[in-house]
Amino acid sequence: MSMFEARVDRVLGAGPFCEIGRPRVTTTSPNTALIAIGGAHVWRQWHGRDVSPRSRPDPGWHPTAVYRSDDFTCLFQVTTRWPVNALAFHPTLPLLTIGTGAYDGGWAYEGELLLLNLSTGATVSLLEYPREVRQLTWQDPETLALVLAIPCDEDKETFGTTALACTIRRDDWDRATDGMLRMPYGEEPYIDESRTDPAAATAVIEQLCTERGFAWTPRLAVWAIQALTDGHVLAALEGIALECWTPTSEDCAWRLPAGGTGYQVTTLPDERTGLVLTQALGSSHGGRWRNEPSVVVEVDLGNGAVQATHQAASRAILVSRADGWWALRCTAAKAGAVMLVDPNSARRRRVQMGRYDVFNHYFDIRYAPDLLFLQGLGDEPHQDKRVVAVDTPHGRVRQLFPLEWDTARGGHLFGGCGAYLEDRAGPALVHAGTVHDGAGMLPGNAFVARRTYPTGEPQWVFTTDDQATALDVDDDFVYVAFNSGELVILRAEDGAVQVRQQLLVNGHRVVPLSLACAGENRVVIGTLDGRVLDCSITALPRSE
Repeated sequence: MSMFEARVDRVLGAGPFCEIGRPRVTTTSPNTALIAIGGAHVWRQWHGRDVSPRSRPDPGWHPTAVYRSDDFTCLFQVTTRWPVNALAFHPTLPLLTIGTGAYDGGWAYEGELLLLNLSTGATVSLLEYPREVRQLTWQDPETLALVLAIPCDEDKETFGTTALACTIRRDDWDRATDGMLRMPYGEEPYIDESRTDPAAATAVIEQLCTERGFAWTPRLAVWAIQALTDGHVLAALEGIALECWTPTSEDCAWRLPAGGTGYQVTTLPDERTGLVLTQALGSSHGGRWRNEPSVVVEVDLGNGAVQATHQAASRAILVSRADGWWALRCTAAKAGAVMLVDPNSARRRRVQMGRYDVFNHYFDIRYAPDLLFLQGLGDEPHQDKRVVAVDTPHGRVRQLFPLEWDTARGGHLFGGCGAYLEDRAGPALVHAGTVHDGAGMLPGNAFVARRTYPTGEPQWVFTTDDQATALDVDDDFVYVAFNSGELVILRAEDGAVQVRQQLLVNGHRVVPLSLACAGENRVVIGTLDGRVLDCSITALPRSE
């Protein structure tokens, strides 16, 4: 049972239609009172790590939201497993049909036809088997016209097209149940294979906002967040290297645009300078795709001015130490180099660490007394990973302890986020991770563990079903955000659960990508949809 709860006191970076990311498709109800928008969030993976859901069945992450047309209040929000291609309000009943789907890249055209009840908020999946739904039109209150994709590649020879049209007539749409539309659907070849038009959807939203005097700026994926001791909050996200929020205003103090994305943020010990790892989009040269190298930008935290830039040799991740030393670890497939950077001089030193991949080697530890990395076997770097420290300035690699602590299990563990702490129980690392299984994420295969430092013995282990996206600690507690939308607070000394709750904003679930402690009983959280949540942790009243 939770002893505390997290309350969202401020939502920074909010605005109209913030729940849907990039718009893909829109539609308006027959009486124009409602507008539905199907959108797209960024994929929850970058070149340094992967935090996409691996559970089965896939919980879905493509958003659809229904808003009031007058003030843009979000009334309903759902997520779907496949991209949203089509939306249509029922002509007389409080129902919204949602067509989703995509080609799987190798054989099948999968998707769903969903029916959202606008009275109850309940959603049902109408098709007996998964099929990509491309178009939806209500011809009358009983008749729904559909354009579906063919089931799989071999059907293209039969029909001469990948699109099939049909109409379904029923008088029980208000009593819909899962799988009630069963094959055959009486489909006929349909040559027009039109797709969604995100530009048109964007234009609709821009016009609506202009007509009603709202400013609309789409925001996406706050990948990193950091709180300063004076209450200011730093965030890095899609399209923005770094932005700064004050503790007393919902207006951004300054913002540093980026040609790509800000993925990691740390600060030097004096908190006057921030370091942000940015990554520009790749580019095509002579018909060949080229990934741009990562860049670390030194930023004056007083005014957002760029003080210096450091370009890596390739794509890289940022690793930092509490005293200000930092390093860039190359993540390119054939690279294995770590570049050590002394913040007080221009000295650089290169160390070979072995290959890196986004699932195995991410190990971002806040407040670490050493530069910490995961290193595996030379020829198979994903195997038998150990936590190692790289000493400065000479670059000696010290092996500390195996990532896997349970020798009887012998599991293949993936790395994750974490933090160093020192309390009455002694110095320790608290880190998150997952146990690999070929069937995907199995129940209980995600964990948060406290381990003695530097020897690695487990002191406690908290297990769960979903991967952690972010973790931070203070003197008493461990704060962990998960890709399921859950926030968990554990007692640092023994791992006892203090809080376990879904994160909600205005009653709708949000997915946290980043988290940082922001003073006593306060955390800030960056979300998949681009918002920053300023949260207080309050004690629940004791039951008699």
